[in-house]
Amino acid sequence: MNKSLNFSLKTIKKSLYIFLHRFHVVLFVIVILGGLVIAIFLLNETVVTSGESGDYTPATNSTSFDQATIKRIEELKTSNQGGGNLDLSGRRINPFVE
Repeated sequence: MNKSLNFSLKTIKKSLYIFLHRFHVVLFVIVILGGLVIAIFLLNETVVTSGESGDYTPATNSTSFDQATIKRIEELKTSNQGGGNLDLSGRRINPFVE
């Protein structure tokens, strides 16, 4: 016996409707999670490639100091050196008193 399979548009629609009706929650979760995974991979790729410099060479600013500025910097004291003589005998003025 040779049975031929009859595929009609109605049977295909009905079987597809039954499949979607039965597994709609599972398909929704798979689509949402797949979209999130793709978005995470694309963002990760963007972050990784943004750190690479490639052929970029930044413009260098040639900064120069004059001799007076260098002398003033050399005269600065570090935090472990003494502060020198401070005159604290003067009267302080309170700005909040009239």
